[in-house]
Amino acid sequence: MRNFLKSILIVAFAVLITGCATITSTPYDKLDGVKLEGTDGKPSEVVFIESTGFYILWQVPIFSGDIRWNNEKKSIEGGFSLFRDHVSLANLQTAITNYADSRNCNLVDVIYNNTNASYAEASETGLIGALFGSATINVSAVLVPRTSEKESK
Repeated sequence: MRNFLKSILIVAFAVLITGCATITSTPYDKLDGVKLEGTDGKPSEVVFIESTGFYILWQVPIFSGDIRWNNEKKSIEGGFSLFRDHVSLANLQTAITNYADSRNCNLVDVIYNNTNASYAEASETGLIGALFGSATINVSAVLVPRTSEKESK
């Protein structure tokens, strides 16, 4: 029982340090001189968003990141949710698409990643660790400003 509590505390501490929801973007001036194949536009920003959830028996959510698009503030917001599963590709896709629209940009070079992890090696017998698992979904994209039809003519 003592090892079980230690395992839970270690996982909880790791989550608090690393977070369950990550939102990162580059400053506008960092992409000067960068060219992307497949687009004539100059990239303005790279956006990365990620959500991780931790589960008991891979089904019962313990906690997860909660990334949502806030329509009023026109921004992506990240948070933390107990006993709910907000790890969803649909949430991330909606957030990054709306973010690009709010900046009047197209999404270019979009990359999706979905990973799962088991913690069977986290305990001596492997049984305690096998009870817990995690899932992470992330998406990154390069934003390229849209050109108006007037500019292209």
